[in-house]
Amino acid sequence: MSLTVNNPPEGWTTDKGEMNADFYWGTDGDGTAAAKAVGLSVLQPLMIKTRRDGGDGYVFAATDKSYCLWNMTTGDVFKFVEPTDLEKILAEMRKPAGEGTVKTKML
Repeated sequence: MSLTVNNPPEGWTTDKGEMNADFYWGTDGDGTAAAKAVGLSVLQPLMIKTRRDGGDGYVFAATDKSYCLWNMTTGDVFKFVEPTDLEKILAEMRKPAGEGTVKTKML
């Protein structure tokens, strides 16, 4: 699985320095632990909230072709249930505040 977010929504970034994927998604990373705790595996980090915007959310993909949001503050993991396609999720997230709609389910 190799996915890329080329145009992250406002307030999100794919900057490798901010994503710090090895730290969060390595074998002993907190993102890996949170995802595995709810039964997810083969994880791929996609984008993180910018430091300026709180740096407390991480969108990632899992092996079952699902897309999820990890709340880095609480440790909760949410699965995007509507829409489920990455490009459609991103399109909703790019809409002006209050106009985009995504539905999630806490795992």
